[in-house]
Amino acid sequence: MKPSLWLVEDDPIWVELIQSKYGEKYSIQHFPSVSAAVEASRSGSLPKYILLDYHLPDKPGTELLKALRKHEAPDAPPYVIMLSAQEDVQTAADTFTYGAYDYVVKGDHVWERLRIAFRNIDRQEALRAEVIELRLRVKRSVLAVIGVILLALGLSLSIYLRLCPKDRLWQWDPFGVGQKPSCASVQ
Repeated sequence: MKPSLWLVEDDPIWVELIQSKYGEKYSIQHFPSVSAAVEASRSGSLPKYILLDYHLPDKPGTELLKALRKHEAPDAPPYVIMLSAQEDVQTAADTFTYGAYDYVVKGDHVWERLRIAFRNIDRQEALRAEVIELRLRVKRSVLAVIGVILLALGLSLSIYLRLCPKDRLWQWDPFGVGQKPSCASVQ
């Protein structure tokens, strides 16, 4: 199954270019306005990727970013790549503030920049999966260590109770492993 990609773009030429370039790799759904994409985000599941134009007929693309942050699944937000003809640094910085993953300027190097953005997302996903796996390993290791400690304490207690059945339990010294308890020499 192909990963889902929303294309929020009002320029028909860019819509056609993106669909021809990525149509085989991604399941693309096109939205010509921010309002249409916001409505879709409320009524269904979010895609893995969103290519979002900055200048749209009804609202700026940042409005969709704001709306998405209210509706997203916290552990799997969509990766939003802004596509813009604007080369303004402040505009790009603003989109990152609202949650964009990358900012790509439409122009000569757009395909290379998009390729890099998608590659970086794939790397981030691989690292996220590795972190999850490592956390599981750490939890298993901690549980194993706790199990061994509890087993050792239980064994130590059973040996103590066998050697000193009449002594009180609070005199037990589980850290004196290998040493005879004081009551053992009395017997």
